[in-house]
This record gives sequence, structure tokens and C-alpha cells, in this order.
Amino acid sequence: MIGLIGALTGIELLLIYVFSRRLSRPIEGVSRELRSVEDLTFSHAALPSSNIKEIKALQTAVSLFETSLRSFSSFVPLDVVRKLIKTGTPLTLGVEQRFLTVLFTDLQDFSNLAEQMVPNDLLAQLSVYFEAVSRAIAEESGTVDKFIGDGIMAFWGAPVYRDDHVLRACCGAMRATRRMQQINVDWSKQGRPPLHLRIGLHCADVLVGNVGSSERLSYTVMGDGVNVAARLEGINKTFGTTICISDSVVEAVEPNIVARPIRKVQVKGRKREFMIYELLGIRTSDDPELKASAEVFRLCEMTRDASSHFERGEFQHAARRYEDILRAFPDDLVARSLLLICSANAPV
Repeated sequence: MIGLIGALTGIELLLIYVFSRRLSRPIEGVSRELRSVEDLTFSHAALPSSNIKEIKALQTAVSLFETSLRSFSSFVPLDVVRKLIKTGTPLTLGVEQRFLTVLFTDLQDFSNLAEQMVPNDLLAQLSVYFEAVSRAIAEESGTVDKFIGDGIMAFWGAPVYRDDHVLRACCGAMRATRRMQQINVDWSKQGRPPLHLRIGLHCADVLVGNVGSSERLSYTVMGDGVNVAARLEGINKTFGTTICISDSVVEAVEPNIVARPIRKVQVKGRKREFMIYELLGIRTSDDPELKASAEVFRLCEMTRDASSHFERGEFQHAARRYEDILRAFPDDLVARSLLLICSANAPV
């Protein structure tokens, strides 16, 4: 009898263990999914379906919640969503002043290109462009604010502040430019038209936070600094540059970047003139997407020499320096455009 009771007890304990594991495994899976959702590190792994009605309903609810949150994270910066989940604080209207770096991108002659291309082909190329630039921004810890037609607005230093946000923004701009250059090479081989990128970059004190109405919010930046970044993007068209940056960016990270002066300008909405530069590389990096060649360093030195004469009003001396640049770099549009200005202002 004792032996029989012991055997039955052992079988009972074994059955209890087996059935408890069948109950606990799917619950543990749901727990792991919820922890990954809290950190927004979605596992993308399908949970083994349970035969128990209540647990199956719980798995379905968690899967729906994860899908909804993943979609929500595509519209709102991830750091904002993480803060919302961890603190449980609802989103409210409100902004704060911060020193940030703002970026605007645009495509050269996009309107003409849109008229000539089949809509589906245009959309396919735009999607590749948006993906490449957005990924470059994200890799350097930037926040994509919004897509504006064929343009992108992004910023660094919020929601999570970084001390190196200016340099990160310069790296993000360089990565986006180099990647689009490679994409254009591939498109040319396929007989597709290239998409030429233009970028404006500026750092300043701006307002950042949730703006909008009580029913629809947008996490964005506002202020004079945003306007300047947008104007710098447009200035690329005048001088044939790709990445136009402000003097405040150069002052913040000058030892780390390779940039050449263009000239002082006055953008719409501002009374004070300021120097603008073309960003050509990152001095402190050996990354092929970021570093500048020896020829680029030479071009920068020659341009600085010409610019010093130009800014002092010595247009004849400046013209000779820009002519030297064109002899060494015949396709340099900056030297060509400034040479025309020198010729127009030089005494007869």
C-alpha cells in the first residue's frame, strides 16, 4: 500500500508539473513580450498559441498592443514613447528652450522630375531616398521630425540631450550625402534619373516640445534657428553646394570638421549677416562615409585664402584666387559663382 501510494503520488506530481508548465510557458512568453514592449525592443517573434481560452485571449491582446505601439512609434520619436511608457505621464501641450541642431533636406529640381516620371517609379525612388537619409540620421542619434513633400526635417539634442549633438548632426549629413551619391551611381547603371540631395544645417536656441491641439499633438521644434536651417538648405541652389552650414555650427565643432567658407549672407527674417560654409568631411574620422580626401583639404585651403580677400572687399585679388581654384578644380561651382560676384564688384 505504501509503495502504491508513493507511486501514485509521484505520478500525480509529474502530471501537476507537466500541466503547470503548459500553463506557465505561454504566460512567460507574454511577460517577455511586455518587457520588450516597455523598452520598445520588439522581438517580432510569434508566441506559441495556447489552447486555454483565457491565455489565448491574453496573447491576442498583447500582440494587438505591440502592433499598435509599433505603428505609434513610427509617428512619434522613440524616446518620447519610451518616456511615456515608463512614467505613465500622458502627453500634454508644452515646449522648452534648448540648444539644438536642426537639419533640412530637399531634392534638386524635384518638380521637373516629378512631371517627367511615372508616379510609381517616382514613389519607389523617393522611398529609397527617405529610407537612406532617415537611417543616416537615426544612426547618429538624430530625430526625424517630419517629411515635407520631398524634404526631411530633423534635429539633434532632443528628446534626449547629447553634448555632441552638433558633431553628430554633421556626421549624419555627411552619411546621408555619401549614401545618396552611391545610390545615384546604382540608379545611373539602371537607367534611372539621379536624385541630388541638398542639406541645410544650423544650431541655435529653439523651442522644442509638444505643439498642436488637445486632440492632435506633434513633437517638433520652432524658432528662428529652424528658419535659418531651412534658408541654408535653399542657399545650396545659389552656390551649387550640397551641405550648407552656418557659422554657429563651425564655431561649435571646427576642430572636428572639414568645411570651407563661402561668403556672408543675410537670410530672410534676419537683419544680421553671417558667414556660411560648405561641409566636406569629418576631420577626426577614418570612416569612408565621413573622411575627406587630400584633394578636399587642398580645396578648403585655397578657398579660405580666396575668401579672406573677398570678405575684405579685395575683389581683384579674390578673383585671381578663385581662378586658381578653377584651374585646379574646373567643376567647382562655388569658385565659379563667387568669381562672377568678384567680376561684378571689381573696379573697372
